[in-house]
Amino acid sequence: MVHSVKRPKGKCKKRRGEEPAGPTVHSVKRPKGNLRRIESTDALKDEIVIPKGTLVTCVAGVEMQPEDVGAAIQFLEFCRSFGEIFQIRKGQSEKIVKDITGDRQLREVSSVVAELHANLLSVMENGNYKPLKYPKHGDTWIRKLSKYITDSTLHAKDFILDCLSHGLSGYKNLSPSHKLDVLNSLCDEALSSEKLRTRIEAREGVARQKIRAATEKEKELKERQNDMAKTMGGEIAGNEEANNIFCQIKEAKEVKQAAMNELEERGCVLRSTPVMVDKGVAYWKLDGYCDNNTNILRQEFDKEATMKNQDKWFMFSEDEQKVVENHVTTRSQRPWRKDNRV
Repeated sequence: MVHSVKRPKGKCKKRRGEEPAGPTVHSVKRPKGNLRRIESTDALKDEIVIPKGTLVTCVAGVEMQPEDVGAAIQFLEFCRSFGEIFQIRKGQSEKIVKDITGDRQLREVSSVVAELHANLLSVMENGNYKPLKYPKHGDTWIRKLSKYITDSTLHAKDFILDCLSHGLSGYKNLSPSHKLDVLNSLCDEALSSEKLRTRIEAREGVARQKIRAATEKEKELKERQNDMAKTMGGEIAGNEEANNIFCQIKEAKEVKQAAMNELEERGCVLRSTPVMVDKGVAYWKLDGYCDNNTNILRQEFDKEATMKNQDKWFMFSEDEQKVVENHVTTRSQRPWRKDNRV
């Protein structure tokens, strides 16, 4: 006699040691709204050939080894944002890069290189910028630099510390890559100084005050301009007082824009991040390092590399940059997106 078995509702149960009596199905909640499929970025990646670009060997008019380009850009970006605080004059940062990456057989270290190192040390030790003068043949700043690195949390190879401990002759034996590493480490350390950060924030506060004052002045002048136009029936062209007000409005706008640019430049450097990162590749948007109207640089790096300055940088032609920009935009898209069309 065959007995019928009532099938349980819901999930199929199983006894210990047995396989499930049937397939277990997990329901997936369907998102609201009409969805339409877009191609995956991997599929699009196969269709788009990303140009590699041209290897960068010249930065700010200075010829250098490809492995030194990244460190040079880092230093120049530091000078671009904080040069005023450290009293780095126009063209001085390029000269420093040229002197550091130039001929190692020079008998002396240029005064501009020595002074910047000494002034950075002054900021870190005393919390303020105090211009110091060092003789070209002196090595006091180098020995002071060696002691600071030894006593601080800065990480430096024993080889670098050993060279610095020998003063001028030891510093000249360092490769351009090592010299740039030391300089960039000092720049980063100086920016982390609490007193310097306070000074930077104070400068930002001054810029914001300029923006507020210029905005208020512009508003007041425009009100005067409107009142004058009403009084004169709208005919204010050629009126001397009206022209004077117009010039003051223009000046207020220029002051406000300059202060806004200053805030933006400082903020961009402090928050500088690549526009896209892929496996061993990063794309940066930086102005002033390409030979044409492009501003995107490709950085190739090895995460497993144990030595610094092993990355290489590439620039693009205008046509190549358009392809790269399209690739970056495509990668930022999501696999699914909501379609609100009716």
